[in-house]
Amino acid sequence: MKLGYLTHVAGADPRRAYRQAIELAVAAEDLGFDSFWLAQHHGGVFGGQLPSPLVLLATIAERTSTIRLGTAVVAASLEDPMRLAEDAAVVDVLSGGRLELGVGGGADEAASEAFGRDHARRHEDCAAVVDELCRLLDGTGLVPAAPGLRQRLWWATGSSAGVEAAAQRGMGVITGRPADAPGSPVAADLSRYWTRAAGDPRVAAFRSVGAGEAPIALVDRWRRDPAREWASELVAQSLPVDAEIGVHLATLRSIGAAAGAAPAASAVVDGLLRTVRAPRPVERRYAGR
Repeated sequence: MKLGYLTHVAGADPRRAYRQAIELAVAAEDLGFDSFWLAQHHGGVFGGQLPSPLVLLATIAERTSTIRLGTAVVAASLEDPMRLAEDAAVVDVLSGGRLELGVGGGADEAASEAFGRDHARRHEDCAAVVDELCRLLDGTGLVPAAPGLRQRLWWATGSSAGVEAAAQRGMGVITGRPADAPGSPVAADLSRYWTRAAGDPRVAAFRSVGAGEAPIALVDRWRRDPAREWASELVAQSLPVDAEIGVHLATLRSIGAAAGAAPAASAVVDGLLRTVRAPRPVERRYAGR
């Protein structure tokens, strides 16, 4: 089990938000976190100031050396796949192969309108871009070359069909849906993903520390979370998304300490967040990559 942190890079002052995101990434690495993720927001929705997360990750790559750097997520339905592949490859080379490229359909209707896209077709458009992105990363013509990045693609989805699509393409799954709500299909979807995924299955569960909540409460909830059995990574975030940097740092330090995140947050497998997963079933619908 690995441990990560997400920020929405929100606030009234974009320059300050960017600099604080860099500071948070450095702190997360110092505290032993395995990954650091940036959310993409167009048009300032939710107060987010970062429409181009790969640009900021390139800067963060120069200030860090070991922590994996992720997008959570790029709205692939609004992207040109060649441009996205090239930009991602540059960041991956700069970071020494640390990029985790998370994509999704995008939930912001206003962003679709601003880009001249049909929001109702976002899932189909996302799948088309993802397929072309996979083709480019699987090929040999991308400059710069980014070996291994194809195996570090993630699909953010809240649907059973999306989880199946990720499994078919050999992509990791980013899930933020509550798994403990009555009738939630999340745990069953993730269980099925583990049996059907092409290549090595990866599940990143994104969970929030509520406004004014003690960060340790997230650890307590995670112990009972039905998604925990199938997750390979827990990614925390602090609410509200525009919280002051002190709130983010307090969350990092508290969760890191609870997880035994020194020198490496992946020590959670031996501590409070231990996950015991049953042996993986043999059924493999899709060929490995």
